[in-house]
Parts: sequence; structure tokens; C-alpha cells
Amino acid sequence: MEKQSNQTIEHEVFERELPEQLKTKIITPEDSEYHYVRSSYMGVGRPEVVVMAQTNEDVVETINYVSELRKEYPEMPFSIRSGGHGMSGSSTNVGGVILDLSKMNAIEFMDKEEGIVKIQAGAQWGQVAGTLAPHDFIITSGNFGDVGVGGIATSGGSGYFTRSQGLTIDHVIGATLITADGVIHELSETSEPELFWGLRGGGTQLGVAVDFTFKAQKMNSNTHDASLIHQHITYVTEDLEQFVANWGRWMKAAPKEMTSFLMIQKTPQHVYAVDTRNVWAGTDTERAVPELEKALAIDKIYDHSESMMSYASLIPYPQSIHIGQQKIKIANAIVDKVDASLGKAIKEVLETAHVVELRPLDGQVHEVAQDATAWAARHQDGFLSVWMSPKSDAALTKEMEPVTQLATGMYGAYSSIISPEVAALSWPDATGERLKALKEQVDPNHLFNTGLQL
Repeated sequence: MEKQSNQTIEHEVFERELPEQLKTKIITPEDSEYHYVRSSYMGVGRPEVVVMAQTNEDVVETINYVSELRKEYPEMPFSIRSGGHGMSGSSTNVGGVILDLSKMNAIEFMDKEEGIVKIQAGAQWGQVAGTLAPHDFIITSGNFGDVGVGGIATSGGSGYFTRSQGLTIDHVIGATLITADGVIHELSETSEPELFWGLRGGGTQLGVAVDFTFKAQKMNSNTHDASLIHQHITYVTEDLEQFVANWGRWMKAAPKEMTSFLMIQKTPQHVYAVDTRNVWAGTDTERAVPELEKALAIDKIYDHSESMMSYASLIPYPQSIHIGQQKIKIANAIVDKVDASLGKAIKEVLETAHVVELRPLDGQVHEVAQDATAWAARHQDGFLSVWMSPKSDAALTKEMEPVTQLATGMYGAYSSIISPEVAALSWPDATGERLKALKEQVDPNHLFNTGLQL
């Protein structure tokens, strides 16, 4: 998805305002590398300038540069990119500036005994998993290695350890944020706590997060390499409503170490294939095996396997060049209950959708107070996303209606649709009011104008 400007800006304007410090760090349409940096995973972009930042000072200079351009061209898009995998496609644009953080990708243990690790925003989660696993540490994250740290650590982060460890943002204990005025802020619970609150869940609305300090979790695996127990099941079910209800009851009753991801498709034979990945956080087979056996009893099984592997091996990390290759659109919903009514809604949506992804969102997520971060969905049990090929955002919204009617929240960074309705469900009520007030304080001129906004 491209973020476009209604204004036409001559390229000479971009060169005229460019600071000296950035002249060796930009890529423009005339450069051979442009094809490899102009797009995201979800959208083909045509920016005028891509700044390949290497330092915090480069980020400050880029923000000041864009601020000067905005004086003459107030609608010019400005995109922030860490990994470029984001579902909205807002890490690219047409006719504007991209601040690319991919060269700022250092990962450094500050305290190996306590699992304190500092990670720059441009690192990818495949790198993080590969660095931490040999020391038997993990940081709960998504389930794909090409995702950038900057995006997920400001937006949410739901993955294979969500039930046992919560969201990625719940493990951020410090961060460096550069706001629209070019000021560098060091954030924590005791240093500018209100900005720290908004950073965790507010996305890119408050500024550019350039690094994060995390408290990684020790797996205590008997192999000492962050190993886990993995079960892969393919179910075939004729009664999707009952299947979802059965899966929801099993998941809700399971120990927090167990998490399950479903990918549900309707087959040409008018039955439903459910590709399932169950993960037990650790290597305690005595406790895990009874739960794996319960999973096998949920419905008819076409195939299954069980294995033990390192977390770094579980997360696909293809390190793909992003050229807008993903053409599908994604919408999502966070729901209170995973039951037969949700199964019915999923069944209706699958009349037009390619696949529905269903994950649990309970366990440790519920143990964090609703007002502790800018992620407000702290009581709901389920998260699902719908993958479609609609002709428009309006068509996607309409096709999503059976599920949306059950939604009490949304994951803003996991949506192809950027609209006030999505923002309202992503940051509802008091969370939205608090975040909007904070945004108006630190970015009154809306310098950061791409991505989901309040």
C-alpha cells in the first residue's frame, strides 16, 4: 500500500534542503540500489529520497530535513522503516521521504545473567532469536524472522510465547525515542514515564524509536539453547463452529506454557483444513505431553508430528528483499471469547477469504494492567486475522463484517486498512484519549503522518 501526497514536488527541492551529513547516506531514483529499498513487503513505493541512517544523529538530521520540507509541502509523506514487513505497507510511500533504520541493527547483551539486552530498531527478529538462543534466552515476539524490531516493539508483538510471557512490548524496560523536534529522549518507567507508556503500543505516532532495552526471559531448557516442544497438526473438519469451540476450550484450560496457532482454509471439497502449530515453552515433556495428546483429540487428523527444536529454528528467517511481493490484504479482530459464535463468523468469512489465522491472546497478556501500556486489549481471549484479495479497502471491510461484529479490539499494526474505525478499536476509550493527547504534545504538526493514526 502506497502513502501518496496530493502535491507534486520537484526532486531538486529534496536535494536543495538535504543536510551535508546525509548526502552520502541517501538513495534516490537515479541510484542502482533504489529498486531494493523503495518498497516494503506489502507495497511498492516511489519515494524521492531514502535515508539509510547509521546513527542517532542521522535520524535527528532526517527529522529536521523533513520538517524543513514540510514548511513548503505540508502533505509530503514521511515513512519510518525498520524491517519493512509491516502489514499496512506504510513504511514506504510515493513522492516523499523514507527513514530506513536497517543499518542500525546492533544487538548487545548488557547483563547476560539477568538477560538485559539492548537492540537497535533496525535489527530483525530472526537476528534476535539467533543471538539469544545460544544463551537459552528468548524475547517473546511474532512468528516471522524478517519483522523489524522497531515495528513490533512499539506496536504489540504476539507470537508463540504470548500466553507464557505476554507481548513483546511487555518486556521493553527502556528505549531511546527521537521526537518531531529532534530531541533525543531516554525512556523508562522512571524517565519520562508518560512517553514510555505511549511508546509501548502507540506505534510510530510519537517519534522514531531507535533502540530498546529488553528483559529477555530464560527458557531453562535442558539443552540450554532455548529449545521448545513443537507439534504440527493438520486437522480436517466438517463442523468449523464446533472445532473452534473445542479448540478454544482446550486452549483456555491449557497451562500458559502452551500456545497454538491456527491457519484455517476452506477446501474445494467444502470441508476445512486447519494447519496447526502448537508450541510448549520449554522442554518439560512430562507436563507437555498430556496437553499435546489433548490437542490430538480436538477433531479429525490428517497428519501430525512432534519434535524438539530451538526457538531460532522455529522462526522462519528468509531475509527477503522487499519489492511489494505480498499482494493480499489483511484485516484483524480481537475478540472476547473463542467459541462457536466465532467459528460461525469465521465460516462466513471463508466464503471469500483465502485463510483465517487464529491465535490465543490470554494467559500472561491478561496479567498486565490495561493502563500499563498503550495496548488496551488485556482481557480478550482471541486474535484473528483474515487474508483476502479484495478490490478495495471498502470491499475488505464489508467481507470482514461477520468477524468485525464480534470485535472488541484490533491490532493496528496487523492491518492493511488504515482508517479512523481501525484506530478507534486499536486504541479505545481512555487509551485513545491519553495517546492522542500525548501525540499532540510531542508532534503537534503531525510530522509522522504515515501508518495508523489517531
